[in-house]
Amino acid sequence: MNSVADYVRILRPINIIISAGTVVVCAGILNAFENIFLLISTVLTVGLFIGGANIFNDIQDKKEDNINKPERPIAAGQISLKAAGNYAKVLFISGAGMCFLLPLSATLLVWFIVFPLLIFYSLKLKSIPLVGNGVIAFLLGLTFLFCGLVFENINPMFIPAGLAFSLTLVRELIKDIEDMEGDKKSGLRTFPIMFGLDKAVQLVILLSVATGIVSVIPYFTNLYSAFYLIPLVLGVELPLTIVVFSFMKSHSRSTARKSSILLKIATIMGIISIYTGAKIGT
Repeated sequence: MNSVADYVRILRPINIIISAGTVVVCAGILNAFENIFLLISTVLTVGLFIGGANIFNDIQDKKEDNINKPERPIAAGQISLKAAGNYAKVLFISGAGMCFLLPLSATLLVWFIVFPLLIFYSLKLKSIPLVGNGVIAFLLGLTFLFCGLVFENINPMFIPAGLAFSLTLVRELIKDIEDMEGDKKSGLRTFPIMFGLDKAVQLVILLSVATGIVSVIPYFTNLYSAFYLIPLVLGVELPLTIVVFSFMKSHSRSTARKSSILLKIATIMGIISIYTGAKIGT
């Protein structure tokens, strides 16, 4: 039976909240809080598209979610495919409409790059080893560049976009390890399925170490202050270290699940560290 809670849960509200927070952080870095109308419009646009994409992805992943995530509303039979499809359409159309309130460059980015990638990812790219992971990481990083276009100051957004891309790429690969059972039965060709669990774990460790090293460069090159380094070490470097040692000890699905949650927290902390440490003016 459908309920309001199911329709909220299918949006994955935590992801939307994180994305909304990202927009606010970008506005803070760019000293753009004075334009409240533009800020709210941007938050709503991002939230609508992410919500629609999450629903569309759940529609396409129903078979895999029956095994990997049976508690999700569509897999659990709490929302029908037809209702979910209509829900996604409303959100996408609303998001596209909100774009009319944004600068033209940001609108074109959404219409001709973001939206097609969101759809094509769920339909085709998700099952291509590393390509699907890279697309999601690219889209998360693109959120920062999108905000740069909205607030007409894109240059300060390249470093945050790169850090977001790196963290998301690691997390997406870990999620593929977690979902191996259902993905294999559904015929998907993710990296762990195609190249084996051991090589997938090795890649996770390599990317985690690389991300940890690259993340501190903005501090040592004097782009961000110590107020960037402190939350970064506690909220990003430490979780990445835990992920590395956890996978060195065990390659289990439980390790992947815990690591995925840990890196979602690390992503939030990374956003906070960028906000507190940025030395960039407008």
